[in-house]
Amino acid sequence: MTKGIAKTYTVSMVYLQKINQETLVDNAYELLEREGIEAISMRRLAQMLDVRASSLYHHFPDKSTLLKEVAEKGRMRLAEKLKQAYNLAKPDLIRQITTMGMIYREWGLQHPQLYRLLFANAPLDENGPSAASTAAFAPILAATEELLGESQAAMATQALWAFVHGYVMLELTGHTQQCIPVEGFQFGLTCFVEGLGNRAVHS
Repeated sequence: MTKGIAKTYTVSMVYLQKINQETLVDNAYELLEREGIEAISMRRLAQMLDVRASSLYHHFPDKSTLLKEVAEKGRMRLAEKLKQAYNLAKPDLIRQITTMGMIYREWGLQHPQLYRLLFANAPLDENGPSAASTAAFAPILAATEELLGESQAAMATQALWAFVHGYVMLELTGHTQQCIPVEGFQFGLTCFVEGLGNRAVHS
């Protein structure tokens, strides 16, 4: 009897050391990247981690809550890339904005499943932008503010994101067959950013 109790206790301790929220998010993130959002389920993750599916609900009440954290991790990865681009292209503001636009497109195409989760599948947060969302747009907002001033920075950032995001979604859904996608994107981005530059000169 004593041996049985000791054995149960040991297995339980191993389980507690193996599973935590970070582990779940990391595994869900990797599964999303490989197979898409449809592949993610608590049962599938439990199989990957070799635990009972019911045990995962101690960390996340449902799949949507887990996906929210996966999306937040993705936004932080995007924020890191944009900040690197921002610093790389200093102090030329036009080059900064252009470089960030190119990096944004490249990242979106490299992570199609994650990108769809961030901007097509994830519901808007009722509490406003998350910390990761704010971090992702901070470098672009900083560059447009320095170029155009505080009063126009938010509008310029929103308009720039609308173009870049829209083009990435067109590429991901296969709607850019009539041109070489990267050339079309570079043309549009250059026109947009040069327009911002001209507006800055005449303001």
